[in-house]
Amino acid sequence: MMDARAVRAWLALAVSTAESTRPLVDSLNVFPVPDADTGTNVALTLRSATDALRLLPGGADLLQVTRALADGAVRGARGNSGLLISQALAALADVAAEAPDPSGLRPVELVHVYERISTSTWAAVSRPVAGTLLTVAADAAAAARSVLEESAAAPPSVADIAGAASLGAQESVVETAGLGHGPVDAGGAALMLMLTALSDVLSLQDRPSQEDSEGGYTRVAHQMLADLAAGGVAHGSRSAPQVSTGEFEVMYLLEATTSQAQALRRRLEDIGDCVGVVGTPDALGVGLFQVHVHTDTPRAALARTGRARQVCIHHLHPTSLTLTRSWEESEPPLPVAAPAEPGAGRVVSFERMASRRRGRADGRPADAGRPRGDQVGVIACTRAPGLIEQLARTGAVVVLDPDRDGIVRATGDLGMDRILVLPCDPASASRAHEAARFLTARSVASTVRAPGRPSRPQAGALRTPQLLVADTDDEARVLAAAVAVAGRSAGESWADLALRASRAGAGMRTFALDGESAEPEAAARTVMSLLRADDELLTVILGRDALPDVGALVASAAAQRAEELTGDVDSLEVTVHAGNQSGPDVLLAIE
Repeated sequence: MMDARAVRAWLALAVSTAESTRPLVDSLNVFPVPDADTGTNVALTLRSATDALRLLPGGADLLQVTRALADGAVRGARGNSGLLISQALAALADVAAEAPDPSGLRPVELVHVYERISTSTWAAVSRPVAGTLLTVAADAAAAARSVLEESAAAPPSVADIAGAASLGAQESVVETAGLGHGPVDAGGAALMLMLTALSDVLSLQDRPSQEDSEGGYTRVAHQMLADLAAGGVAHGSRSAPQVSTGEFEVMYLLEATTSQAQALRRRLEDIGDCVGVVGTPDALGVGLFQVHVHTDTPRAALARTGRARQVCIHHLHPTSLTLTRSWEESEPPLPVAAPAEPGAGRVVSFERMASRRRGRADGRPADAGRPRGDQVGVIACTRAPGLIEQLARTGAVVVLDPDRDGIVRATGDLGMDRILVLPCDPASASRAHEAARFLTARSVASTVRAPGRPSRPQAGALRTPQLLVADTDDEARVLAAAVAVAGRSAGESWADLALRASRAGAGMRTFALDGESAEPEAAARTVMSLLRADDELLTVILGRDALPDVGALVASAAAQRAEELTGDVDSLEVTVHAGNQSGPDVLLAIE
């Protein structure tokens, strides 16, 4: 039987294998977006499952172990590939819950596991594509079923079933190589390695844990992938397919009912692709779901029912912000329309203001040729849903309504050793410091080994990132800091970036208006009293309870005051954002 001990050993080998093969699997990732993160996402997802398993007592049975793995994987799933891997572990837990013997799975039930993995991963994808992880899962299940039905001389063992499924997965990877997804589909490669790891563990159940080395079949599979990759299309090739058209990736956890999750999935399929809404609901249909979508409208992807948390958004494609070369380029549509009457003031787009701000700092406009932060990552915290797109365009991973786990999740999405966090208020700064302590503690825990089992460094192993928390304290300063550090992390030190982020907001005067002070006429009077002759930029961020005409009246008042002070209505530029934050009603920032 495949018992709880075997599952623990399998996960240890699967994690070890995922980390050692991470660079290879990342290099294979050209579908659906060539962003070289499939290996990293799978490793992070399995690590999250491991973290959940550590909370169980050593004597936990198969049902407890598999359920912990599934819940941990769903909570920590990263990217589309991680979501499918979490669904595979959820399939194992579901079959274990239905098994007549809670102590382990028999060969026939292990076949059911492979078949459930195939059907559930296929159902998890909104637009299934052959030649991917889905095909590998189906071929593995078919091979397992064939061995069970064709073993006339003697019934097969669980090791026989696992070995057949492993071989079926390897054959599937070879057969689907080069079918438009690069040399090998990265997700299919990752699943194959997990299945070969299970075959190794079940074939050698009497051997001590293999957490520090690959098993025999897994080692062969690893070499096979390396050989296929060597003869295939390199990652990043211009000829590589890019099927996903969504500009942003949105991921979050959703506490909801099954019907709410299904309704969300249908809505996401209307606004994007690479849609996944998977979870582990209880008998009443209530549970935790992992949500994933690539979309051009990230705000529309947010949940309208249930409770969303750990909301992370990042930009998948080059941005208009980093491509801006001139202050005089044509303007994209504004989030809030500019007033129509003549002399009402110049309301400009975020991209134009970002270029202006960068130009003031450098003495020239932002340069599209600058490398985008491949050394230091940036996490931008916000409580304003209306700002997530602008912040993501700077290259930062955006965390909406940040808590500790959301910031930890964003560090995994970035996959960098050093990360600058831009908090939007004192509470988010506190959560960022908690995340830094948590990551340090987890790093220490992961290095602890039993006596006589020294830890050895492993190629491709995930390193624990270090977090540096900036001193931004409101949405306006987060916007300014994100623009200030965008595209610079490849050429500046970590400390220099933090200093640049701090300086971006140091000269900014911010004012939070609520209640009566946020009424249109009152806000306009406030702006007129605050502006000085040397002010150049005014940012207005409107909360969800702000009245519709506040932005227009503030812009008009600002133009009038600028003309009074300088004689030039164009001396002051204004940008208005529909931030939709719960508070303040109106946030003013003057530079």
